Amino acid sequence: MAVLRTISDVLPVLFLIVVFGFFSASSNGVRLPSQALVAKWSQDISKELKTKLDAATGVQQVKMLYEEQNFPAVYVNGSVLVQKVANKWQEMLQDKMVAVENIVLKLEDAYKKHKRNYSIVEDDVQYYNAKNASKMPLNLTYLDNFKSEVNTNYSAVQIPTDIWVGDNKILNGIEATNSIDEVFRENYQKDPQLLWQYFGSADGFYRSYPAAKWMTTEKPEQDQYDVRRRGWYIQAASSPKNVMILVDTSGSTFGMTLEITKVSVYKALDTLGNDDFVNVAWFNSSAELVSCFETFVQANLRNKNLLKDKVKELTSSGIALFDKGLKKAFEAFKEFEDIEAAGRDQQNQGAMCHNVILIFTDGGEADERATFEEYNVPVKIRVFVFKVGTDSMVPADGVREMACMNQGYFSNIQSFGAVRLTTLDYVPVLSRPMVLSGKKHFQWSDIYLDVLGLGMMTTLTRPVYNTTGENNQQMLAVVGTDITTKNMEDTVPQRKIGPEGYAFGINSNGYILLHPRLKAEAEIEAILELGYLTEPPNVDFLEVEYEIPEKTKLRIEMIDQETNQTTMRTPIMSSDERYLEFVNMTYSYTFITNTTFSVAIAQPQFGLWEWSITSKGSLLEDFGNLIDEQDDVTLLIAPWEFCDCHVGQEGRITTENITNSIQEAIAALQQLSTVLEICDDYMVRKLLVDANITRHVADYWKKVKQNDPTKFDGIIFNAVATHGGVTRIYPSSVPEEWTAEEIAAFQDPWDQQYYRRALYTDKYVFAAPYNSDGVMLPVNESYWTSLMVSKAVHMTKDIIHAVVAASLDPDVFNDMWIGKTKKGFNDMEDEKLSCVNESIQCYILDDGGFIVATNQEDRQGNVGSFFGIIDGDLMLDLKNKTVYNLMTMNDFQAACPRQSAGAGSSGPRSTSVPTLSDVVNFNTWAVTAAWSFLRHFLYDIFFLGVSDFSTSYVEAEDIEASKNVSCIKIVKQYYHGDGIRDSSGLIDCTSCSRLWRASHIDATNLLLVVTESGCDACPNKVVTQVAEEPPPGEGPDPCEAAKHPRYRERPSEHCYDFDENESFDDCSSASILRSHLYRLLALQLLLLILTRLM
Repeated sequence: MAVLRTISDVLPVLFLIVVFGFFSASSNGVRLPSQALVAKWSQDISKELKTKLDAATGVQQVKMLYEEQNFPAVYVNGSVLVQKVANKWQEMLQDKMVAVENIVLKLEDAYKKHKRNYSIVEDDVQYYNAKNASKMPLNLTYLDNFKSEVNTNYSAVQIPTDIWVGDNKILNGIEATNSIDEVFRENYQKDPQLLWQYFGSADGFYRSYPAAKWMTTEKPEQDQYDVRRRGWYIQAASSPKNVMILVDTSGSTFGMTLEITKVSVYKALDTLGNDDFVNVAWFNSSAELVSCFETFVQANLRNKNLLKDKVKELTSSGIALFDKGLKKAFEAFKEFEDIEAAGRDQQNQGAMCHNVILIFTDGGEADERATFEEYNVPVKIRVFVFKVGTDSMVPADGVREMACMNQGYFSNIQSFGAVRLTTLDYVPVLSRPMVLSGKKHFQWSDIYLDVLGLGMMTTLTRPVYNTTGENNQQMLAVVGTDITTKNMEDTVPQRKIGPEGYAFGINSNGYILLHPRLKAEAEIEAILELGYLTEPPNVDFLEVEYEIPEKTKLRIEMIDQETNQTTMRTPIMSSDERYLEFVNMTYSYTFITNTTFSVAIAQPQFGLWEWSITSKGSLLEDFGNLIDEQDDVTLLIAPWEFCDCHVGQEGRITTENITNSIQEAIAALQQLSTVLEICDDYMVRKLLVDANITRHVADYWKKVKQNDPTKFDGIIFNAVATHGGVTRIYPSSVPEEWTAEEIAAFQDPWDQQYYRRALYTDKYVFAAPYNSDGVMLPVNESYWTSLMVSKAVHMTKDIIHAVVAASLDPDVFNDMWIGKTKKGFNDMEDEKLSCVNESIQCYILDDGGFIVATNQEDRQGNVGSFFGIIDGDLMLDLKNKTVYNLMTMNDFQAACPRQSAGAGSSGPRSTSVPTLSDVVNFNTWAVTAAWSFLRHFLYDIFFLGVSDFSTSYVEAEDIEASKNVSCIKIVKQYYHGDGIRDSSGLIDCTSCSRLWRASHIDATNLLLVVTESGCDACPNKVVTQVAEEPPPGEGPDPCEAAKHPRYRERPSEHCYDFDENESFDDCSSASILRSHLYRLLALQLLLLILTRLM
């Protein structure tokens, strides 16, 4: 009886489950189709789409036509291709090395022969001033390889704004190096592909060839470029270094002195590069690190920016106890020794060369010999001291002695105008051991933005030494020339590796030199408002690709300069960053000799094989298939460099341009020759074969339409696009209505998303025009929501040589799929329980979560939007049920608008009520602050000039003035979950709930979603797909990243930190006060008079 009772209890529950599963349910007053019924709809839609598209596109016909040719399949060997690329890079780099060495030798000889003229004036020296051409006018002619108007007979000289053009050293340096133009010209004649040749003088002027106007010619007073502050210069001028910056925050630094100190620290940080390591600490009566960095960190852009932010927050108080700060620094170096010594076990952190302390203080007489004897005898850590401010009442003897007794240098920074120049004083001291060694090394810089307009590039450098006299420790200059990322890209056999294959390069820090996701200057224009003065973000290989263990291993092996090949299954982001594909990628990699670079070629599994195409007829016959017009069919040819005459061609390369060039090449064939001379023979033959086969495909379309026009109902046009660059469109009446720009946009199949996305699947790939904002767009001729559907033609060995496509009329498409939902089981129609009933919300989404179609009349304008914007609650539930999965990546190359202080900020604000003491003391405080500012302002005017002060002050605030800043955004991609065809769920809200069903539409990338209307009491949560800046406290944590640094390789084989012949007699700069005694006395008298008047 108990068993029977149990069964009787269970049966009603089972009955409800059956009813829920196979009929319908309601939770919000609307009957919702059952999961089984929605699954049936998706199957019916799938069957209808597959039948129609198979017939209309001719996908099987294309497959048959190609396979009938019996072309042999050949392996596209990435290892061979990457070695060829490496050889080309090496050859290119070798040519540049020869040119740079020629310049170095000529400069050393020129300086050696030059006799300094102490009475020289500006009129005695003939040179082209890049910022003021009136002195020596030149005729400039535009040359495309320089993207500028230039004169190849001369070089140009740029002098920083804060250096006087009549300075004796500068004029003698220009005079001594005028003869270098001869070498510049000879190098350029031998290698016309050579770009800018130049050198930066240790005295500050910059000479570049060919001569060109400076970018700030219109406003030369705003030019802030100083070659000695460029990363490539400093990298070449000294060996890598670990640097501890100590900031004096004692009470005596209050006011303008502390502000100048902060700017000085910013500029000192800017002199450090990716091979250097740094940390910053403050000290007064105690000492602490300014940030969360517990030890030295790599001096990359992100770490330096965090340190700058923390320095900006410093305030002054207490007294300066230098022993506290020095012990903090020495203990930090001692702890870091173990990390450096661990090598690979600690990811090769540390410079393993120079150890440096930079002290910024307003002065002091403290005798710290006991501290130095305890920590720095013999000297292993150099100490540099920068006395900040104009307060002559603060003595400097003690701090000057700190620098001199520790093989460093003492400098004065008396105003904002002196910051940029003076913070460079430590660099020549660190270069002395390298100069004394007599050894020179070629070095390659990180990628940066070209000052003269050629885009992203790397620089080859080599130092120039003073060879006069014995044991001369003076470095004279750094010579450089450039290789752009475009130069590197041009060596990649892109037509061999296919539209989804790519090449990339990294250096010893793992930072990319070349990668499809390295944003060009046009893409990061928003964060380059300050032009060349803004450092592009240092982008790691694992920050542009999804990080998986196999790629981490790949990165390490490339840094270690291994040659190998590996295959891994990896997510690949679409070029528009909206979709994610998973594919087996084969990476072939090797290194570039005599550099820190490695290069790799990545090939998807469908790009590992290709056909060896041979023409079976004569070239003239095949060419006839290319040029003979086909009735009602439009032929487009990709604007690739099939023939030499297209190289460097200005304007758009049209189909007519290409066919004319090929016709000329065929006509030029000798009687016995079978290889085209002025064209790429393989590319042309593949093009001709594709033209022949696609002609037959177009004939098939016309025949099918003629025999059964209904098979083309709802088809706006058909297209077939090939690996060889051919696109045929039927009927021609459609592209005839396109503009020239629209035709150009469709001309290259490899640039089309419909082509590239189809390669990753054997399904039909649907896409609606992208609506990035999710706003309602008008559904009329100005917003034509035609759908594009494409399918790759898979052949033997996963070769994909063609993609078929069709443009669908959305009205016809909607009528078809909505009509299919009217039929229930046994073909019984029920419009109330179908997508015809708008009370039931039906959506068709693609594999990225974007709306392809909907039954909601008022939502037609949202087609192309991300579904989460329209129904975020349901999108989240689809993700939670793994109908969709989500992957995210940090975009470190993003730009974010800066929010002005106080405008829209949601941070808490405190309200302060002044006390009686505050009121009484306010006048004293105000007068003190005013005098502090006035004193520094007057020093700038008296000793540097008004324009120098204003320029320097603007530079100190340039980040705040920028509309956009470099930032991090979270890039998000949704994709279909694996193995779940059908799913359902219930979204609970406070007063109601919503049911939903979802079912994949087989043979496509589509998902059918059916749901009830939302509740008015439950506002829709917006879920976006576009990249966004993470809220405060979220996103990547630089503090955690510093604790787990990535692997790198040190350039330690070129370490020159000390030399027994080094002279330390000159360890202090001449004070500006001593050289302007009369001005100083006049200024002090003026201040005294003003004080009495007050």
